[in-house]
Amino acid sequence: MQHDQGPCLDCYRTRSARCNIDLHDPAATASWPVFAEQARRSGFRMSHVFPLRLRDRAVGAMNLFHGRQQSLSPEDASLAQALADVATIAILQQRDLGQEQLEKTQLQRALSSRIVIEQAKGILAERWNVTPDAAYEALRSYARAHQLRISDCARHIIDQTLDTDRIPRT
Repeated sequence: MQHDQGPCLDCYRTRSARCNIDLHDPAATASWPVFAEQARRSGFRMSHVFPLRLRDRAVGAMNLFHGRQQSLSPEDASLAQALADVATIAILQQRDLGQEQLEKTQLQRALSSRIVIEQAKGILAERWNVTPDAAYEALRSYARAHQLRISDCARHIIDQTLDTDRIPRT
């Protein structure tokens, strides 16, 4: 993959398995000579590649290597494809869980930020005897003028590390 070549990339592009690739056969490895040389130097003799598929779409490829001349039987190839299919399910489930966790974290951060901003608006509105909307506009203007996130300014108001007299009223 470092050299943008190899049976896995071909398999990913074509979504087709390829078995019994002799890494010492120049005809079999003509499309990816750098990969083949690297594999041979690593002690591999044979390669077999199977697509990681989701319906008709490839999401990756699985390469099996042998250190000696060993062909896969049709039964072995079928079993290898079944393992690739199981690996696909596991990878996609992990990806979905990771995405779900990321979205959950982002949502929680947004909700926490919103709560802090609402509290700061309430503090400013009460101190200045203005509407919450006017307090928010003042808070937002101050944050922009000082290149700060509005939630950080709000937090400083709540923990009293920002003197509210420094915020111009709108």
